[in-house]
Amino acid sequence: MKKILFASTALIATAGMAAAEITWGGYGRFGLVYDADGANSNTHESALDHRFRLTVTGISETDNGLKFEGRIRWEANDGGFSSNAANAASVGGAGFAVTTGGFRLDVGHVSDVFDSGDVLNWGGHGAGYTYFQEQSSNFNGFRKTGFGAGAAAAQTIKGRYTVSGFTGSISYTLNDTASTTDEYWQIGAGYSFGDHRVGAAYGDSDIAGSQWALGVDGSFGDFSYAVLVGDNDTAADTMFGASGSYAISAATSINANFSSGGAAGNDTSYGLGVRHSLGGGVTLGAGIGSASDGDTVADAGVQFNF
Repeated sequence: MKKILFASTALIATAGMAAAEITWGGYGRFGLVYDADGANSNTHESALDHRFRLTVTGISETDNGLKFEGRIRWEANDGGFSSNAANAASVGGAGFAVTTGGFRLDVGHVSDVFDSGDVLNWGGHGAGYTYFQEQSSNFNGFRKTGFGAGAAAAQTIKGRYTVSGFTGSISYTLNDTASTTDEYWQIGAGYSFGDHRVGAAYGDSDIAGSQWALGVDGSFGDFSYAVLVGDNDTAADTMFGASGSYAISAATSINANFSSGGAAGNDTSYGLGVRHSLGGGVTLGAGIGSASDGDTVADAGVQFNF
C-alpha cells in the first residue's frame, strides 16, 4: 500500500492536529481461464484473463479521534469468453465512512450486511487464481451489494458496532433512480471466540422478499475452514456451501470447496485449487472444478498486490 501525506504549514505547527492522508493500493492479475461451454453460449472455451484494480482512499481525523474516509475504485478487465478485447477502465461510485471507537458508519457506494464480511464469510476459500468457484457459487437470488468499480444502482447506509468479540451490523439500501429496484434492509450479528466465529444475517425487501444466512468459520492450526447455509424467497432450494484451505508450507496452500442448492436445475458445484506465494505480494495460482451448470472450469495465472 503506497501513501502520500499532505500537511500544510498550519497542520505541522499545530500540536495534536492530524494531517490528511491519501492511500492507494490494489492488484494486477493475468492468466488463462477455461470453460467447457456445456449449456451456455460462450464463443470460446478458453480465454486470456486480466484485471487491473486501483483503489484510492482519502482519510482525515479530527483532534478527538473521529476518523473520516472516502474512497473510489478504478478497474480494467478483459472481454471474457465472448470477446478478445482489453476493455477500458471503469470507475465506481464513491463510498464514505466515519469511525469512532468500535462504531463505523458507511454511506454511499458501500457494502450491505451480507456483502461486507462483518458477520459472514460469504465466499470462503475460493479455488483458482481468480476464485472462479466459491462456497457461495450456488447462492442464487440474494440481495447483496458492495463497493466496486461499477456504478452503484442504489446507495447504502450501514452501521457496525464491535465490542468484546461481538459484532452487530445493520444496513438500508435505497431505491434506485428508476425505481426498478426496491429498497431493502438487512441485519446481522456475529461472535468471535479464539480462532473461530459464528454469524447470522437476515434481510427483507418488498419485491424480492426475505433472505437469511448462517455461517461458521475459523482455523485449526494450518487448516482454515468456512461453512455457509442460506435461503431466500426466490430460490428453489436451500443453499449450502463449505470450503477449506490447508497450508502445506509457509508459501503454498491447497483450497477446496463445494456449493449446492439454489436455482432449479443447479448441479452441485465444486473446485480444487493451489496457490503459491513468491514473496513481495506476488502469488501463482491454479484451479479446476465443475460449475453449477455442469461445465468443467479451470484457470491458471499470477496476481501481484501493491
